[in-house]
Amino acid sequence: MDSRLIRIPLGPLESNMYLITGSSGVYIIDPSVSPERAEDYTKISGLSKGEASVKALFLTHGHHDHIKYISDWVKAYPSVQVFFSGNDSELLPNGFMNCSYMEGSEVLYSFKFTDLAGTDGQTVYKDDGIEIKSYETPGHTMGSLCFLADLGSDKMMFTGDTVFSGSVGRTDMPGGSSKLMMESVKKISKFDPDLKIYPGHGPGSTIGDEIKFNPFF
Repeated sequence: MDSRLIRIPLGPLESNMYLITGSSGVYIIDPSVSPERAEDYTKISGLSKGEASVKALFLTHGHHDHIKYISDWVKAYPSVQVFFSGNDSELLPNGFMNCSYMEGSEVLYSFKFTDLAGTDGQTVYKDDGIEIKSYETPGHTMGSLCFLADLGSDKMMFTGDTVFSGSVGRTDMPGGSSKLMMESVKKISKFDPDLKIYPGHGPGSTIGDEIKFNPFF
């Protein structure tokens, strides 16, 4: 089965959850949508019941609107691997820092993960038909990550809340830094102009288009 990308823009604050499906399984970037709602949206049979071979969850950062349903996915797939930067660990048990208070309640998170702090530019996951590299891009949070997915015939980068189409993420929340954000944008701008990027909110773009039209580049 050829790999395909599915965007589900139904998370809190219309945050995007992405699914990569292929011959080796299903891979999720930012579990912001429940398994039940994701199955209804994608029509992937058994997705919510632990029957769709979800292999890994990749978290771009520790804000509530991007990780809201991580516990549900781990419950449905107990052996799933979770990839996350320990530089955002302090956000998880604090409803103010993880911004869950913005929905009217404080949600405290605790989950096991493979720590990607210090893995900038390294391959962190590889399976049949897919290779994922992690890039450390602090600015929105200290532990913000971008994931470069190589699917063989296609490459794409998931930028979380670091780079959007035409803009960048906020830097005025806990762990944010305008200086680090600009350094991260500079890092991202050096990738192939044809590389497709998929952000945590809004539509996708390419590195080339952001260089042309994004005032922060």
